[in-house]
Amino acid sequence: MPIIEHGTVPMTEVADHQSQRTLVSKQQGARSLTIYEVELQPGWEGRLHTHPTDVAIMVMTGAVQMVLGDEVTTVRPGTTMLAPPGVPHKLVNRLWVPVRLLVTYPTTDLETDYLE
Repeated sequence: MPIIEHGTVPMTEVADHQSQRTLVSKQQGARSLTIYEVELQPGWEGRLHTHPTDVAIMVMTGAVQMVLGDEVTTVRPGTTMLAPPGVPHKLVNRLWVPVRLLVTYPTTDLETDYLE
C-alpha cells in the first residue's frame, strides 16, 4: 500500500496560468483512480468540455467560477463540485487570487471531449 506524502510531490511550473501535481495515479499503482491538485492563477479560463465519467472538484483555497451545463456558480473552500458524465463544464478564475483544487475521477486515463 503506497503512502503518498503530498509535500514530496512538486507542483509543475506555472504555464498558461496553471500548475499542478499528481497525487494518485497509475504511476503510484492505482488501477481506477486519479487525484491531482491544481492551482489556477487569476485570469485562467478553461475550455468547455465533457468526460464519460464523474469528475469531482474540491475547492481548497480561493474561489472559482464553474460553468456546469447552463449554470454559472462561484464556488468557495469547503465545496465540492460534481461534473456528471456527459455534462459540459469549465472553470474560470476571474478573481485576484489563485484557487487551489483537488480533482478526483474514477479512472487512470480520463477521456476529454472539448466543445470550444
